[in-house]
Amino acid sequence: MIEKQYTYTQTHEKVIEKLVGDDVAMINHVVLATGDALPEHYSDSNVYLVVVRGCLTIQLDEQEANYYQASVVNVPFHTKMNISNTGEETLEFFIVKAPHPRVYKAQSV
Repeated sequence: MIEKQYTYTQTHEKVIEKLVGDDVAMINHVVLATGDALPEHYSDSNVYLVVVRGCLTIQLDEQEANYYQASVVNVPFHTKMNISNTGEETLEFFIVKAPHPRVYKAQSV
């Protein structure tokens, strides 16, 4: 078998799980119930948010919040992010960081 499989949790409850941690990419899976949010933080690499269920509410730097469904949202390096689920249904998305933040940091030194 050449391929490698990464499984993720199927749930309506809050979950944040790391799936892939290769140098070329880091992939996390997130599920947020209505009203849940991630802590405010800065992107530590090029970030792609792949929204597969629900509506992602995101505020970047000092901009007003934007809302995304069934989308891929790119967040540039070192951008302040506030991500939450203000919708009525469960939010599910994948976070893809490319390259992995540890590689990005090594390139910056």
